[in-house]
Amino acid sequence: MLPVEENVSPSNLPPRQSTNARRAPWRRAVAALAVLSTALLAVWIVSAWARTRAVAQLAESSHHVLSLVAETLRGELAKHESTPFLISQNPRITRILTGSPPSDAEIQTANEDLERLARVTDASDLYLMNTTGTTIAASNWSDPRSFIGENFSYRPYFTEAMKGRLGRYFALGTTSGERGYYFAHPVFDGRYVVGVAVVKLRVGDLEAAWRAVDHTILVVDDDGVIFLSSEPGWVMRTMKPLDPEARARISQQRRYGAAEISPLGLDHRTVTEIGHAVIALAPPPASPSAKPASYLVQQRAMPDAGWTIQILSRMDGVATAVNTAAALTLATLAALLLAASNIYLRRRRLADRMALQRSITAELERRVAERTDELTQINVRLEGEVAERKRAEMELRHTQGELIQASKLAALGQMSAGLSHELNQPLAAIRSYAENARAFLDRERFETVRTNLGAIDELTQRMASIIRHLRTYARKEPTTVRPTSVNRAIDESLGLLQRRIADDDATITIETPDHEVLAIAGDVRLQQVLVNLIANALDAMRTTPRRDVAISVTETTDWVTIAVKDTGPGIAPGDLGNVFDPFFTTKDVGAGLGLGLSITYGIVQQFGGNISASNAPGGGAEFVVTLKAAAVPIESAA
Repeated sequence: MLPVEENVSPSNLPPRQSTNARRAPWRRAVAALAVLSTALLAVWIVSAWARTRAVAQLAESSHHVLSLVAETLRGELAKHESTPFLISQNPRITRILTGSPPSDAEIQTANEDLERLARVTDASDLYLMNTTGTTIAASNWSDPRSFIGENFSYRPYFTEAMKGRLGRYFALGTTSGERGYYFAHPVFDGRYVVGVAVVKLRVGDLEAAWRAVDHTILVVDDDGVIFLSSEPGWVMRTMKPLDPEARARISQQRRYGAAEISPLGLDHRTVTEIGHAVIALAPPPASPSAKPASYLVQQRAMPDAGWTIQILSRMDGVATAVNTAAALTLATLAALLLAASNIYLRRRRLADRMALQRSITAELERRVAERTDELTQINVRLEGEVAERKRAEMELRHTQGELIQASKLAALGQMSAGLSHELNQPLAAIRSYAENARAFLDRERFETVRTNLGAIDELTQRMASIIRHLRTYARKEPTTVRPTSVNRAIDESLGLLQRRIADDDATITIETPDHEVLAIAGDVRLQQVLVNLIANALDAMRTTPRRDVAISVTETTDWVTIAVKDTGPGIAPGDLGNVFDPFFTTKDVGAGLGLGLSITYGIVQQFGGNISASNAPGGGAEFVVTLKAAAVPIESAA
């Protein structure tokens, strides 16, 4: 009869238990608040760390790109800086600026010389101007947009050169419409400046290489006008709106011709991120709902050229890194919380079960005490039967373990009997060689003594090899699996069974690939599998005149197959389905326990492989072991 459950309400609880029940919700709320606060703090700390690290990595990578761009620009400008000086020192070219008015032939000669020099120096244009700023010779003399006759006196580089200094300037060409950098050098006739030699570089070609990097590269002037950019749509735009004074100066110098200079739309609420400025680029007017893109800004000044190089690196990767770190942190915290909750619930369920069990036990004891002596005796008999069944189960497990151990000891005993013979022969030979060596030593026949000692060394190595094989087989190996050499397992198994193979006059043939074959297994357990299969093959051929055991190894990308085939009578068709059952054997009484193949089956299953038995087409039994292939070998356990 089941115990009757009694109604329990908080009013029936003892005072202390009722108070604890009232406090429980508050404790749970405080604990939940503490867990939530800890989780938020952890997410904030990890996110801040991830952001700092991501920004630092982005800044470092973009800094290297900025340095490379700056050095490239400096090198390109330095390559042409001395060209106008060389022109001013060439009398063949500058003679049209000195002395009497030049003839058409002299001007044409200067044009051709400048054209040839432009090709050699890879300059965009070379030209000479007189003191009024009018171009009288140019390398592009044959071009429809030739500079000849054009007056560039309004250009600052002309003004600087006329003062006897090297002039520098960058602008949009008023004639060619191309962006260029200008170097101008005065041409002297004695102490007087009689003209100006100018070289123009085409700098727009540098932008093509910049587009291959994952950054936006800008070259801006002192007014913030973008002169070069890896983004074609940003050229001739400004970082911020120009003031009227700057617009007037640019217009007067005609630096950018008729180009309409408009701001990019940068958000000037610039913040500082890990020591670097971050700006936000507003979306284009066509998509006002788009989210602005944030950029990490680094810059390097080129004061000689009048430029500032800026590199803008998108911050999308930083946000991704922060979100990933926060997600991983939340996932980790959630996993820890779930694990802690699981442990807590299991402990609660265990405590509830134990409390319920104690309650039921107490109730049963109380009711059993009220029952008659007959029920008491029945209960005693039932307890005795349960105890008896437990003892029977324990004895069965113990007996099974003893049988398995007996099978292993029997195999070791059989091998030890053969190996003892293998050891006795070398020991007898060693003793004989030692006695002879002592006699030859007395006779001072040292060469013979040395020969005897060498023979003793070879015999001891042979004995050590036999003992190593036996010790390896007898060792208890962990149940883990690892890449294992199949070739070595076959060699060591045959070494253990060498004496028995010789006594049975059996022939062993081995067919393996030329290289070492590795399978997922264990050294000792794979050796035990092969010893059991080869020993079973030898047992099956005891009554046959021809005793051949063929061992073959084949491999594919994923599997390694080991086949052991004998020339015995084979397996009866009715027994094929039972050969791997425990205690199943076809040997005579006392010849075996029927556990060898069962143990072999269990070991192969532990490897994650498979074993099958069949009769070979030419007669005899064939056992095939299939194991997972191991591509990368690692050091096996000793």
